[in-house]
Amino acid sequence: MTTEQATVIAALIGVVGGLAGVCIGRWQVRDEAIVEHEQWLRGQRQEAYTALLAAWDASISKLIDLLPSDDEHWAHLEATYEGDLIEATEESIWNTSLKIKGDLDQPLERVQLLGPNIIDAACVVLASTADTVVQKVRQVRFPLDQAAIVELDELRDRADAARTKFFIAARQVIHTPPSPRRRSGRSGRTA
Repeated sequence: MTTEQATVIAALIGVVGGLAGVCIGRWQVRDEAIVEHEQWLRGQRQEAYTALLAAWDASISKLIDLLPSDDEHWAHLEATYEGDLIEATEESIWNTSLKIKGDLDQPLERVQLLGPNIIDAACVVLASTADTVVQKVRQVRFPLDQAAIVELDELRDRADAARTKFFIAARQVIHTPPSPRRRSGRSGRTA
C-alpha cells in the first residue's frame, strides 16, 4: 500500500466516521425529543384524567341526588305547579339534569383529545353511562318508592363500573413510562 492509498483510506474512514457520528447524534436528539414530548403529554393526560374523574364524581352524585326522596318536596312541587307533576319535574329534573350532564362535556373532550385509544374507548363508556343516568333519572317514578330507590342504586353501580373502567385504563397509560421505542405508527399515540 502506498502513502497515497493510505491517505485516501484514512480520509474515507474519517468521512464515514463523521457521517456515522452525525447520524447517531441526530438519532439520539430525535429520541430525546420524543421522550420529552411523551413526558409532557403524560403530564397533560394526568391533569385531564384527574379533572374528568372529579367532574364525573360531582356530576353523577348531583344527577342521582337530584331526585328528592321526601314527600314534603313533592307536595310543594304539586302545589306550586297546581298538581302538574310533569311540568314540575320538567323544570326541576329535566332541565337541571341536562345542565349537570353538560358539565362533563369539556373534561370528556379534553381527555379524548389527549388519548390514547384505550382512553377514548373508556370515555365512550363514560359518556354512554352519563346519558343512561340522565334518561333513567328522568324516568324514575314519583314520589320515590322502594323500586325507584333500587333503580337508583343500580344506576350508581353502573356509574361506578364505568368510572372504574376509565380509572384502570388511565392508570395504565400514566404508569407507562415514555420511550421512543414504544411508539406505534407515525402519530406517536400508544394503544
